[in-house]
Amino acid sequence: MRFFFLIFALFYAMAAAAGCPVAEQTAREKGLTAALPVFVQCAIQQNDDDTQLYLARIYAKGLGDVAKSTSKALLFYHLSSENGNASAMVELSTLLTSLDEKAETRHEISDYLDKAQAILKNNTRNSFKGELLHPYALLMLASENPSEKWFYTTQMKSDSRAAQLLKNYQIDPDKKKQVIREASKWKQRKMRDIAFEVYSLAEFNEFYDTLYPKEGLPNSFARSQAVNKLKEKIESLQK
Repeated sequence: MRFFFLIFALFYAMAAAAGCPVAEQTAREKGLTAALPVFVQCAIQQNDDDTQLYLARIYAKGLGDVAKSTSKALLFYHLSSENGNASAMVELSTLLTSLDEKAETRHEISDYLDKAQAILKNNTRNSFKGELLHPYALLMLASENPSEKWFYTTQMKSDSRAAQLLKNYQIDPDKKKQVIREASKWKQRKMRDIAFEVYSLAEFNEFYDTLYPKEGLPNSFARSQAVNKLKEKIESLQK
């Protein structure tokens, strides 16, 4: 029975690694440990959210011949969530909540954050500096309709667990307001990052100045026009 569970768990994790077929073949033939360097290359250098999720699941459970590592699980869940992967957001939210519930494991979150922010403080690829969203914010973002996530860098998929977990989540009303603002700022940052990727510098500066004018409040009509223009640009690149 335990053998069947390990095979099922390994298959479940492998399903998330579609972006790295060479490593998947190595894992089947030689074991996960032998394939880890290739998986990590896909996860880090290619910034593939599915592979990041795959590695997070492996380290979270210690599947196959790989030792369990909460810090590595947090890292890869965090990276995949940053890319907008709904399943990674749900599972990271669950992991953070479970760690925070026990005094003896609570420090693992702060220890991880110290390391992540030190590594990512000079990140030049985008504005991600290692910030970790609140578990409730992660569930909020994961439960959104994929059509609302057109500016994310990953192929959006839904995760049916998010809405139910969000419904049952207990959170102080004042904290909830703060977390909602946090999620909104995260989405704004993601939009700025994708705009920087697809626009020329002049186009990006025009977009940024429209959404975030140096003086006064943004013009709502001009802001809407700028966001629609960005959406059309992204859709044209995806064809």
